[in-house]
Amino acid sequence: MRPECCQHVIGIHKNVDESVDDAKESRVTTGKELHTNPSTDWHQRMMVTNDPAEVNVFLLDGSLIDEEYFCTLEPQTILILQKPGEKILSDADILYDALRRVNIDFLTAGDRVTQFLTENLKAKVALLNKVLNKDDSKTAFNTREEHPEWFENLETNCMTKEAYMHRRCQDRIRTYLYKTIEQIKCSDVFINDYKARKQLLHTIAFFKLQLKQDHYFGYYFDRSRAEFDSKSDKKQIAICDKKGEFKCEGRWNTDGCPYGDRHKINPYRSKEDLALFSTWNLDHKIERSRTLIPKLLQISQQDTINEEDIYDCYDNLFTVKNLRLVHIVCHDKGSHK
Repeated sequence: MRPECCQHVIGIHKNVDESVDDAKESRVTTGKELHTNPSTDWHQRMMVTNDPAEVNVFLLDGSLIDEEYFCTLEPQTILILQKPGEKILSDADILYDALRRVNIDFLTAGDRVTQFLTENLKAKVALLNKVLNKDDSKTAFNTREEHPEWFENLETNCMTKEAYMHRRCQDRIRTYLYKTIEQIKCSDVFINDYKARKQLLHTIAFFKLQLKQDHYFGYYFDRSRAEFDSKSDKKQIAICDKKGEFKCEGRWNTDGCPYGDRHKINPYRSKEDLALFSTWNLDHKIERSRTLIPKLLQISQQDTINEEDIYDCYDNLFTVKNLRLVHIVCHDKGSHK
């Protein structure tokens, strides 16, 4: 099943002090008046029969929303509700929705387009990349006033491209944090071993605090932080150049991308490039779910956890020590062994 997508929702009306759980219980108003009893709960109107606490909330780009992140969202943000057991959007779904929002001309065939994107998706992305407008005349512009069409249909109050890209990278890293926490809390070790659970909760608290201090590494996508001669200053370096161009770093087990300049993109160029950039992945060379989290669960059962192990896990989960940006063709979803 696909998750319940609030495509008809104009806005989530949240108060300053409202929490994500409160928002789940709030009335959701659509562009058309809901012909329902005003006292009916949101989950009844949307046929969500589960406990609201079990429902996940996502942005359209797949970013999972927690309590802290919810407080930063703009009013009228469109959200996706995912009931337990439902699958979140696939790569093809995300690509199709992203390109449809920027009105790519050939995305007009409905089911045929869905089939086009689902079958041999990676080859089709390469084809889509070729048809994008390569006009660089506005690439250097950075404000909403200078390049208004770049900001069309973006649900953001960011006034510059750099600020928006900074936020998008933060969202990706934040999603890794949420997935890490979810996997830890669903593990047998966390559920059944009190001592390990206590140490894991301390580890989660450290991850959250350190990520705040590191600003969720948003500068990785921020071209204003690009420095060609300052590689020693890792905390200030974007992974793009000063123009905003990103190059694929290749599969996890290679020393670079064999496709060369064919696998590069500048999301600062146009809204179409920005949409296609959403299909590029920050890929873990050492896998998060298959290797890093199981190792963390294992060491949590020791009497004490070595600080260096926690720092190393943090770096491998959230930094470019273990993350590489890859074109969808170079993204290997199989086991990294």
